[in-house]
Amino acid sequence: MAENVLCIKWGQKYGPEYVNRLYHGVAEHLSLPFRFVCLTDDARGIVSGVEARPLPVAPFHEPAFNTPRGDRGSWRKISLYQPGLEGLEGAILFLDLDVVIMGPLDPFFSYAPGSYCVIHDWLERRRAWRGREGRVGNTSVFRFDSKRHSLVYTHFEKNMEWALRTFRTEQYYVSHVLRSEMVFWPRSWVMSFKRTCRPFFPLNLIREPYEPRDAAILAFHGHPLPDQAIAGYRSSPWNTTLPATWLSRFWSDDKRTRAA
Repeated sequence: MAENVLCIKWGQKYGPEYVNRLYHGVAEHLSLPFRFVCLTDDARGIVSGVEARPLPVAPFHEPAFNTPRGDRGSWRKISLYQPGLEGLEGAILFLDLDVVIMGPLDPFFSYAPGSYCVIHDWLERRRAWRGREGRVGNTSVFRFDSKRHSLVYTHFEKNMEWALRTFRTEQYYVSHVLRSEMVFWPRSWVMSFKRTCRPFFPLNLIREPYEPRDAAILAFHGHPLPDQAIAGYRSSPWNTTLPATWLSRFWSDDKRTRAA
């Protein structure tokens, strides 16, 4: 039976190259047979190895999924837990489009079988040091079971207004609903580019970002995005990134470049 890898693309923020590079990264680093599904409103330019499928429709309140809610972001990922989604059965590994695959992915399917596995959100983990519980998953990379964790969707269907009013973003809500099922990935498996690779100010102004040798996945939350990190990025002295030239080995459509 093939493993399931899932991503989602809608709107104009990400082009098809993000889907294609993610797919190539998975193909290079996952030795198990797999099915790669992209839920999208625009399949143009997506390579043939990807199963491009329409965005799931939530009949009870589709606008809640489509419309960003200020700093609360979009709740589109809730639709991924819809029972019977695209015939996906068993474990599903979800990957945000702006993650970069750097190492073996096989362990992501064998770790803590049956659990909802997710990144321990970097900000919440730091808050835990200050006395807060901090048990919140960052949903850039997570694995869920198509049947066991469909509770997220059915619970949201019945409690949508309460959820949107109570939780700042979708990942806080999912962490609440699946609290007893939630297991965090080992820290070294998924690293944050901003929090792990980029030197702290003022060293970020003179030092190239550090290449994490042990990470399997590198997550880019906010800015810079992967292509911005390769080119170099500046929005303020604190948020300046010198070109991470090594990243192009992993974020490329050219396999010769990736293997260099």
